[in-house]
Formats: sequence, structure tokens, C-alpha cells
Amino acid sequence: MIRGVGVDTVDVVEMERLCADAQGAFVTHTFTVAERAQAFARHRPCERLAGKFAVKEAVFKALAPLTRGGFDLRLVETLEDANGCPHVTTTGPLADVLDEAGASELLVSITNECGLATAFVIAQ
Repeated sequence: MIRGVGVDTVDVVEMERLCADAQGAFVTHTFTVAERAQAFARHRPCERLAGKFAVKEAVFKALAPLTRGGFDLRLVETLEDANGCPHVTTTGPLADVLDEAGASELLVSITNECGLATAFVIAQ
């Protein structure tokens, strides 16, 4: 059963500005070590981070209405499998948020087009 849906779009050029310093406060306080490692190991890292940030926002939109006080975006970790398919890590602190929201799984899709990164998330 679908518990929540979220979508978000991020401007890649704005993300490039925010990520100009890869070790800066925005990058280190927004993305997990694993997210940063995956993004900077691939082509166009800021575009990848824009997609990951869009997922964080989309997960928040899908789950926050189902929780008491929302949650910290840093709990959302988006990684890619060997084929490049994104998935959200649902263990750790995010598991408590999912439990409170009555969801056990997050389905995610990311697309990058025309300088925008868009993420769509279904909490079920």
C-alpha cells in the first residue's frame, strides 16, 4: 500500500555553485560519506549530488506528513547499485522514521535533463 509520494527538482547549476568546495560545509553537512564518494568517483559529480539532494527532499515530502515532527534530511542516504540504479538506504535512523510513517520500502527514480535533476519517491 502506498503511504506517501514525493517529488522534487534541483537546479544542477545551483548545485555546482553550492558544491564548488567539495569539502565545504554544504557538501559535508548534506551528503553522507558514501554519497560523496560515489558522486565524486563518477562523471559530473555535482549532477549526481543534485539528484541525491532531490531524493532527500522527495523522501521528506513523502514521509514528513506521516510523522510527528518531520526529520533531518541527512538521514536519507541515496546510493547507486552496480548498474547505476538509485536506492535509499532504509537502515539506521531512517528505519525509525519509516516505522513511524507505516512504510517499509522507498522506491526511487532520478532523472537529469536540461540542467535539472528530478527525483520521484514512493513510500510503501
